[in-house]
Amino acid sequence: MFQVGSTSAHAITGMAPQWLGSTSEMNELSILVVDDYPIIRHGLRALLEAQPGWSICSEAATGQAALQKVKRLKPDIVLLDLDLPDMQGFEIISKIIEIHPRAGILALTGHDSLKIASRAIASGARGLVLKSDGLRDVIQGVRTLARGKSFHSLQAGALIKDGDAGNLRATLTSRELQILKLLADGKTNKQLAAALDVSVRTVEAHRASVMKKLDLRSLSDLIYFAIRHRIVGI
Repeated sequence: MFQVGSTSAHAITGMAPQWLGSTSEMNELSILVVDDYPIIRHGLRALLEAQPGWSICSEAATGQAALQKVKRLKPDIVLLDLDLPDMQGFEIISKIIEIHPRAGILALTGHDSLKIASRAIASGARGLVLKSDGLRDVIQGVRTLARGKSFHSLQAGALIKDGDAGNLRATLTSRELQILKLLADGKTNKQLAAALDVSVRTVEAHRASVMKKLDLRSLSDLIYFAIRHRIVGI
């Protein structure tokens, strides 16, 4: 169940708190809510319909019903619980994308699991919110996906970041990871050499090894990889 504070409780009863903000630029945003618990579906419906220009085109309690409604209604956003009784959430995500590639899928899960987070994103979900998050994250997630961007709540983002960190530590040596982080910070080869007390040639060799292991072709690819995977701070 989502965490409901005083402002979130107001939202669920249709009284939009100040943090919801104005969404007049997103007129006629249609949303399909998919969850097997009626109380969650109805609560999310009340919360989302409090937003100007947002409407719930329908609700569904099973994966099969969700797919049928996606095919018929073509919603802009699908708010999808990954824990449905008839189908795996990841299978539903893939099928939604086949039926309606332009749909933004915001996945909801009650499991604090890196495996589930990674599989949801790999299957094509553009956003992920844990059910232990606040209702504010659901609103922000829908708003962000409606603008064509991806969204992960702080808790979901931390899971993904931890997974990226673990994968990188298994792939790169500690020195290579250090160099990747410094390159992401904008350091030049010469600055790296001075900071690490090694030769520029050694830095270049490590950098070449990082790019080969990560299958990157240029420095800009490397920097983009570091930004996308939030390397700074690992």
